[in-house]
Amino acid sequence: MMKSEFENLAGRAVTNEQYRAIETLYMSSNLEKAEFVKSIRTMLKSIPQPERKKDIKRMVVRDKSGYRKTPNGCYYHIKYVELVDIDIKTGKYIIKPLEEKDFERLAKDGYDLNLDTWFDFDYEDCIDEKKKPIELNY
Repeated sequence: MMKSEFENLAGRAVTNEQYRAIETLYMSSNLEKAEFVKSIRTMLKSIPQPERKKDIKRMVVRDKSGYRKTPNGCYYHIKYVELVDIDIKTGKYIIKPLEEKDFERLAKDGYDLNLDTWFDFDYEDCIDEKKKPIELNY
């Protein structure tokens, strides 16, 4: 059984190391693929999901006055967010806020988290994961 076959039958992704262990179990059993996956389903719940790479984007926001730039007119108000999907019905970006570890990774990778003038999309073009407009906390 190939890794992609296993992931399709199990309905979840596994790392290469996890798959090697699962493949060893499968090769030592005499079960069909679907039966094998069904038999280890409880064990699969205890295996941590592999961490996927987040699609981090820059979202521009407006201040209370409605402007996108800072009062001196130099820089945009930027928030870093994770792009989850695009809502086909409305055409809006579905986003969610980043965790602290994501900011630490960005800083370590050399991103300037404060000052810049480019952005990927405006917050008015975004919705959260519950399909509600983005609410800003000033």
